[in-house]
Amino acid sequence: MSSADAAVVAPTLFDALRLGRSAQFIVACLLRFWDSKNIKKQVEFIGINLLFLDEQNSVIHGFIPAVRSGHYRPSLQSGSIVKVEVARCTNMYKITDNRFIPQTTIDEVLVNAPVINSRN
Repeated sequence: MSSADAAVVAPTLFDALRLGRSAQFIVACLLRFWDSKNIKKQVEFIGINLLFLDEQNSVIHGFIPAVRSGHYRPSLQSGSIVKVEVARCTNMYKITDNRFIPQTTIDEVLVNAPVINSRN
């Protein structure tokens, strides 16, 4: 992410997200992430679960399917402030539908990051 992009980041609260075909993003603290496994299929890895916290202490869950996990795992760091964005796409989606689609990006916010207290 360029410094010009970082300067434009404005916090988006989870309750402001809407179903639609336009780009949407959240700025949140990545509280925690963990591998999700299907124990009925010999502990098959199915993806990564994530918990995000916004400035109003609202929490949402996200899920990265196994096929995309290698792309996102290097950028995941618990406690970091991140911008999660879904680019415009042809299907109806809502970022809180939990699943990261191929157009989803996740970048750490290094400049003008909101203060999110994850210690409450």
